[in-house]
Amino acid sequence: MKLHHLVRPHIYKDGRRPSFAAAYARAARRYGFEAGRNAGFAKRNNVVVKVKSKHNKETDHEVPAESIQNGNLEYVVPVKIGTPGVTLHLDFDTGSSDLWVWSSELGRGASTKGHTIYDPTKSSTAKKASGSWNISYGDGSSASGNVYTDTVTVAGVTVKAQAIELAEKLSSSFLSDGGNDGLLGLAWPQINTVSPKPVATPVENMISSKLINPPVFTAKLGRGSEAGFYSFGFIDTSVTPNPITYTPIDNSQGFWQVPSASWSLNGETKERSSNTTILDTGTTLLLVSDDVVDSIYGSIKGAVYDDQQGGYKFPSDATLPDISFAVGDTLYKVNGQDFAFGDAGEGFTFGGIQSRGDLGFDIFGDVFLKSVYVVFNQGEKTVGLAQRDD
Repeated sequence: MKLHHLVRPHIYKDGRRPSFAAAYARAARRYGFEAGRNAGFAKRNNVVVKVKSKHNKETDHEVPAESIQNGNLEYVVPVKIGTPGVTLHLDFDTGSSDLWVWSSELGRGASTKGHTIYDPTKSSTAKKASGSWNISYGDGSSASGNVYTDTVTVAGVTVKAQAIELAEKLSSSFLSDGGNDGLLGLAWPQINTVSPKPVATPVENMISSKLINPPVFTAKLGRGSEAGFYSFGFIDTSVTPNPITYTPIDNSQGFWQVPSASWSLNGETKERSSNTTILDTGTTLLLVSDDVVDSIYGSIKGAVYDDQQGGYKFPSDATLPDISFAVGDTLYKVNGQDFAFGDAGEGFTFGGIQSRGDLGFDIFGDVFLKSVYVVFNQGEKTVGLAQRDD
């Protein structure tokens, strides 16, 4: 067993990241939050909107589906499907539970240029299954289709008769994104969208068939042109000399949700009693409560809220504070190069930590996850994190 390389979609090959606005709008779409004090985006009447300013939360404009889709994930994983098999690059997403793919079932009008397509008629192990699936977002973007079972291999682990959701229809925003060939959902099975009955995820099948021991998958997300690594059924203790500390999760909403009851700013620990967070590789930013956001940017000389862009930015030459967030009882420091999210123009840089709006929990996306090695232990319902030094 070993770690396998994650892959960057070709739109991010040179180490680029999604635009700040696309990344923030995508989080608003996934979690459906209202603006609160500091969030520049919100979901209203089932569409994502940009609000006018920090002090005026009226809708400025709807965010087009294409713009949100262009904030798509920075990490994809090669997955071989079928016999003899075709390898697709699928989003590595711990915040959803569907395994769906670009397929030969797509309508004739759909351009599949730049994508690898799964065609069940070319696989000797493919079987049509009952059920249909539909992932729809209020902004008009959607993916839907039928279900087959086939052999799936990821990270050297082969699952037979895995349910695969074949796209028959993709809205134009998916057709224009150019980032991936579908999605590998790694959250809990209850948020799978197949009806009338949800299907088992690949990790669930790996565990029930005793294909992996320990019953885990792990992620070491890279930065820049280094995409990082992942594994199924294997924990690499050489990633970091720091210990892996395990915390029980709450999967009642289908997510990898954990207690996060404290944080620290420049070495001063602050309590956040009963606060929780979701570990989500499918969200780019690190989203926390308005009080925390105010404290962080209040500690950075020259930091301001950008009404046009919808979030906080700071002078690119500013001295950044030491910021850590707890998972369970352990604080993990956020690497400064990930906090400095991207160019905001005029000598400013967007902060990778922003407001979660009116959500009752935090979202620890890639900006946080790049600082740790994460073991998602689905068998024992825990997550293990170790601080990385790289």
